[in-house]
Amino acid sequence: MSTLPDRSADYGTLAQRISGWTTNILAAAIVIAIGLALGWQITGWFREPSAATSLSEGANVSVNLPAIANEHEFLTSSGLVKVQRQNGTPTEAIEAMRAFCREKPLATQPRTIGPGEAAFVKQLMAEPPLEQSPPIALFQPPGQALMVVAVDRERSQIVGWSFATPAPGGAWSLYHFRPK
Repeated sequence: MSTLPDRSADYGTLAQRISGWTTNILAAAIVIAIGLALGWQITGWFREPSAATSLSEGANVSVNLPAIANEHEFLTSSGLVKVQRQNGTPTEAIEAMRAFCREKPLATQPRTIGPGEAAFVKQLMAEPPLEQSPPIALFQPPGQALMVVAVDRERSQIVGWSFATPAPGGAWSLYHFRPK
């Protein structure tokens, strides 16, 4: 009797080979796709224009902006914002901020304060004030040399806020805020 070779073993081995090759090809395709995507993104980053502008470009932009006077006020939905330009020393800038915060706010309706403002006012009131004229006290937040905050101690809320940033030519930009 003749024996026929067992073909089922051959088919099993062939199936394993095909499965192995398919897995290897899929893994290689995924690696190639990821490599192409990364390469494309990196080349895109190198082709983007630089975000930093040169001094001459910055000067061109500022020429096109409307000039804001030495002192200008903006009424926002949250309150009054006053921008002021002042020449002088940091001490003079701080005195101008204190003068703004010292001004009595116009009579406004009581407003509700959020938990962030309440916590900040509590932190400020734990510090000694720069000066006080009841019910308003002026504070300088710890670590903020160029900031003054006016707090109404009776209502435990902020009634004025001012900070300064250095500007070119020895000047200071003062930003004053008075909430509604």
